[in-house]
Amino acid sequence: MANYGFIGTGNMAQAMIKGLLARQVAPADIAVSSPHTAAKLAQEWGVQALPAQQLIQASDVVVLAFLPNQLAAVVNTLDFGDKLVVSVLAGITVDQLVAATGTTQVVRTLPNINVAINQGITAYAKASLTAANATAFQAFSDQLGQAVAVPEAEFAAFSAVAGSGPAYVFKFIDALAKAGVENGLSAELATAIATQTVVGSAQLLAVSGQSAQAMQDTVASPGGSTRAGLDDLAQQQFDAVVAHAIKATVDHKHA
Repeated sequence: MANYGFIGTGNMAQAMIKGLLARQVAPADIAVSSPHTAAKLAQEWGVQALPAQQLIQASDVVVLAFLPNQLAAVVNTLDFGDKLVVSVLAGITVDQLVAATGTTQVVRTLPNINVAINQGITAYAKASLTAANATAFQAFSDQLGQAVAVPEAEFAAFSAVAGSGPAYVFKFIDALAKAGVENGLSAELATAIATQTVVGSAQLLAVSGQSAQAMQDTVASPGGSTRAGLDDLAQQQFDAVVAHAIKATVDHKHA
C-alpha cells in the first residue's frame, strides 16, 4: 500500500484524505503537515502529523495543498528527490512547479470536492514522469474518482464546470426544493426528493449512453406537464443563465 503525504490541509486536502480513507487506506499511511491543523487532524482521523521534509521521506505521493502564493516559501528548503509531487495549487503551471520544486516528477491537478466520496473528476497535466510515478499517479487518482488529461490552457474552463459546478448543482437542488415547498411539500421532504432526483438522474445519464438532451426527451412527452416545464425553462433562458454563470467564473479566474 502506498503512503500519501499532504503539505497543507485545507478543504481540498481534507476532501482527498476523506476519499482515501473511504477506500480503506490506513490512517497510518497518510501524513499531514500544517502549522495550524495537522495535530488536530492526527487526533481526529488517526493520520500522522509530520514536519514537511520528514513527510516527503515517508511518502510515495506528496500532495501540495497550501495557498498558491505560498509555493516558494513552503518548498524553498525541501528536497523532493524522485518522489511523485501532485499539486492542487490553483493557477500554478507545470513549468512553475518544476522550477519551484526542482523535480520533473510533478503533476498539476484540479480536483473537485466530490473526491471526498470517491466520485470526483480531476483534470491533470504532468511533466516527464518515470514509469513508476506514472503508475503511482494513476493508482492515486483512481481512488478518488475519474481523472482526465486536460491541456493547461483549458484548466480555467474545466474549473468553472467541474470545480465550481458542484456549487451550481447544489443551487439547482435548493431551487428545486424551494419550488416544491411553494407547491405544498415540507422543506425536509422537498430537499430529500430534489437531492435523490439529481443523484438518480446523474447516474441514469452516466449509464444510458445517451446525451443529456436525448434523456430529456425520454422524460418529457409531447404536450405533457414535463414538456410544459422544459418549454418554460427555455423561455426563461435557462441555458443562457448557466452559460453566463460559467463565463463569469472563467473570467474571474483569469482576473
